[in-house]
Amino acid sequence: MKTNIHSLFLSLFGLPLAVVFGLMLVSCHGGSDAEEFFYGDTIRAECPTGQTLKYVVVNANTNSVQLFGFNDNLHYQAGPLVIPGRVTYHGQTFAVESIRKKAFKRCEDITEVTIDDRITEVNRGVFKRCAGIRRVHLPAGMKEIPQSLFARCESLAEVNIPKGVRVIGDCAFRKCRSLRAVDFPDSLKTIQYEAFYGCSALEAVRLPEGVDTIRQRAFGDCHAMATLRLPQGLRFIGDNAFMECRSLKEVSLPKGLEHVGDAAFCGCSSLETVRYPQGLRHVGSWCFWACGMLASQQLPGTVEEVGEHVFK
Repeated sequence: MKTNIHSLFLSLFGLPLAVVFGLMLVSCHGGSDAEEFFYGDTIRAECPTGQTLKYVVVNANTNSVQLFGFNDNLHYQAGPLVIPGRVTYHGQTFAVESIRKKAFKRCEDITEVTIDDRITEVNRGVFKRCAGIRRVHLPAGMKEIPQSLFARCESLAEVNIPKGVRVIGDCAFRKCRSLRAVDFPDSLKTIQYEAFYGCSALEAVRLPEGVDTIRQRAFGDCHAMATLRLPQGLRFIGDNAFMECRSLKEVSLPKGLEHVGDAAFCGCSSLETVRYPQGLRHVGSWCFWACGMLASQQLPGTVEEVGEHVFK
């Protein structure tokens, strides 16, 4: 006597054939249609300003990603760029943890940048040589403006430095030739090598009381700088820190300052007055070289080391 397959399953399992095959399909798919992502996987998502951005998964357990830049750096929508703190891809939400170094380097058609406050890490050179950027909004949680972040952004006129920033890194705003003013936060401690070098439109620098170190050439070639306020907590001015600041007429070196480096004010051709604090210990060589308007100077008695050709 012949037995069909349907009758066999009924006799063996007590279930209809369709139910058995349904259970088998559920078992094969794990009961879920959600896509699984792993470290290093690439995802793509459109940002609020319409450009498609590329991200890489850096932590599959927490769905965290790093932004790598435009999906295609050669063909992207010009204009403002808004970088979100959360993106959705294939039904899953990912947290944007950081922006990769040089992610948007030479993307010259970006005009404005807004970075979501939930992004905690912005790496070096992200917007280097983005010549079209005029305004930026940086995330509130930043503790450092990284190296070369906006170097050679020659249209940049406005920038917010978040309140918690302690360090402005090497060449961070180097040759931002349209930058006219910067509002420095009270949290700031250190301004690194060439941070504002060649910012030729920068008219005034007023540093908060917490700043203790200005590194080499930090404000060199800032030709329009007419106002300079140095804080009482300042201890160190590096070599060439204010060289060629040709519009500067007056400098009051603050109480507590110990070291003024070589050629620190060299080429400040309009400089007429310098006030020195008691406690100053080191004045470097050529410190006021080529300051033709500067009258004869008497250094305080506390100075222990004086370089060559300080005045000329």
